[in-house]
Amino acid sequence: MKLYDIPRNSKILLTIGKPGDEGKETMCDFKHIDGMYSLIYTPDGSAVHLGATTEVKLVDDHYEIA
Repeated sequence: MKLYDIPRNSKILLTIGKPGDEGKETMCDFKHIDGMYSLIYTPDGSAVHLGATTEVKLVDDHYEIA
């Protein structure tokens, strides 16, 4: 799902890792789109600004991280 289709203040899954690594899915707080970019907070409180057309996964209310 494109980031611009995600409702404000939702939980999303991002794959966080270095280029070339497999990465790890991390649940993050999506706040809003501001023009072409977004405001997202990772679990450690860091701000991430992804492009509005980035593919992400929306987390529903029943999702549990193993």
